[in-house]
Amino acid sequence: MLKRLSTSLLLPGELSETITKFDQAVKELGITHAFLLTILALLGKDVTRIRQAITALRFNKKIKSVAEAAAQREDSFVGFKDYIESSRRRRDEAFKQAHAAIWALLEAVGTQLYRLGYVEQTAKLEALFSELDKPENQAYLLTLRADDYYAELKESQEDFLTLSGEKRTEDELQQYPSLDTSKSTAVPHVNAFLSIVGVMQEVSEGDEKEQFNSLIDKLNIIIADIMTVARARKTRKENQNSSDDNSNGPSGILGLLSQDNAPGNNT
Repeated sequence: MLKRLSTSLLLPGELSETITKFDQAVKELGITHAFLLTILALLGKDVTRIRQAITALRFNKKIKSVAEAAAQREDSFVGFKDYIESSRRRRDEAFKQAHAAIWALLEAVGTQLYRLGYVEQTAKLEALFSELDKPENQAYLLTLRADDYYAELKESQEDFLTLSGEKRTEDELQQYPSLDTSKSTAVPHVNAFLSIVGVMQEVSEGDEKEQFNSLIDKLNIIIADIMTVARARKTRKENQNSSDDNSNGPSGILGLLSQDNAPGNNT
């Protein structure tokens, strides 16, 4: 007999993982029942939708991180540029020469490149780095004592590329379903799959019956494992809620009694 799978307790990712394990169990036993395979095909699409929804959710969270990294990069560039510009007021000839060389490189890529789009800004900074990394220009940066500003600018570029290089295009992800929608679409198919397995165990005979008996054994292990995780999470949440309620102190008559007995309330 099949164990009960409480899909309402499962997170979308857990449901997706459970469906995948169901499919693997059927394939391992070589079951080829047509209707069962049709339901599994639908479940395969459900898994894809759930994973897409999870990807879209992560992308939306990452958008903020990318924007923050871009802002940090712009701040680092402005700080570097302003420091270099300030060195032109120095009277020392070595400083003047260093300033002229580095400022010319900044003008070549654009002293207001932070107003450009992400892609163009990245390309221009890479071009700037390739020039500034040359030995003669590194010497000029040391003369200006601008090496720390330059290191911060390069680090901000690396941080931005690490984040933005992993993100997908917003237009692509806008087509993905929400987590709630993707899960609610999958649940009826999961229930249909389990119902068919239960019926086939009852009506099949011979080798086919043995196959479905073995399948139910495998499914019960999968269900037991995931429900243990889900119920443990539910218990933790209930305990947390109970703890939060208790931290607010007693209420009603008990609360009044505790206030009467509190220090300073005795007359």
